[in-house]
Amino acid sequence: MGTNIQFLGVFIFLFLGVIAYWIKPRHVGIRFSRTPPVIARVNAPSKGATDEQRVISLPTGDAYQIPACVRGHFVMVFDWHVPIVIDGVVHELIIPKLGTTDFASIPRILHSLISPLNNTIYAAILHDYLYRNPVGEFARSLPRETVDRVFYWGMRARGVWRLTAGFMYLGVRIGGWVSYKRMPRSG
Repeated sequence: MGTNIQFLGVFIFLFLGVIAYWIKPRHVGIRFSRTPPVIARVNAPSKGATDEQRVISLPTGDAYQIPACVRGHFVMVFDWHVPIVIDGVVHELIIPKLGTTDFASIPRILHSLISPLNNTIYAAILHDYLYRNPVGEFARSLPRETVDRVFYWGMRARGVWRLTAGFMYLGVRIGGWVSYKRMPRSG
């Protein structure tokens, strides 16, 4: 019984590997600047921390309030400008300061195969921003499928192997709906 389950697991992994290698969504051009995004690590607040205790000061003088029930994450210290080309049209995404990211949400069991802290982080920052509550009409207009394409091509632009980018793209296409939390537009 145990051997059959292991065989099935290896087969599924290899099958998904073949699919991930051959995945190639429609192209999105991304050019990351030589200036990387500046981020600050934010630890989870202590249980019972007051609103005042959850406010941190960033080196820019900005104050950031840590949400009450969150794990550790990262906060953008400055705006980050990223030019992208979607369907032949050039746009500039601006990920605003105080935006948050947890990089790639890779299950811990897979960290030995795919690290969330490698060349995937630029694409993960973009993906988190576009999945959550993007500012600006263009960013808000992007459907989830296009946001996932931005993630794939962002990884490829940073030199992530095609297989790794394919696995991660497959992961967000299959399970990304869980964390796609766009807020409804007001007004």
